[in-house]
Amino acid sequence: MLEVLDAVDRVTNRIIERTMEGRRAGDPDSLISDNRAIMQTLPWVPQYADLDTIVSHALAWERKLADMRPDA
Repeated sequence: MLEVLDAVDRVTNRIIERTMEGRRAGDPDSLISDNRAIMQTLPWVPQYADLDTIVSHALAWERKLADMRPDA
């Protein structure tokens, strides 16, 4: 998660304030993401590998959606 926040900081040229706290009841000890299973199951290949590029595209998509909202 911190890597994603760091990427958002770099892409937006803004610093997201972070507050580190202990785990909450029910939080897992760790989370691991691995796309190998979906890549072996589906004919899917990620288009981007660089986290900054992924964040940049995601933010552009969200901005486009926000611009399309009638109340924007």
